Amino acid sequence: MLIYLFFISGTAWQQRFSHLNGYGARYYSYLWSRAVASRIWHQCFAKDPFSRKMGERYRQTMLAHGGARDPNQLVEDMLGAKLTIHDMVQSLWDDLNASNPFYST
Repeated sequence: MLIYLFFISGTAWQQRFSHLNGYGARYYSYLWSRAVASRIWHQCFAKDPFSRKMGERYRQTMLAHGGARDPNQLVEDMLGAKLTIHDMVQSLWDDLNASNPFYST
């Protein structure tokens, strides 16, 4: 396998690694999204994933607005309460306990 590396004088080669720029923000937004999704799943769908009532509620409360409403308000409306940092950390903790057979508290 032959790999060619091109260096252009006067440029900053390290800035071509675009996947490293802004990585932190993407990583933490992923964790936030996972925590919110976990909380919605456990509170609304875990007992009955095919619940028509909850599915309709999710459609009307979360999806129907598109990008017209603040995402935090959508989540609050769906869950019936404002999410706290503690709630989100607890959701990630619960997922870790449930999904990793080698992890024990």
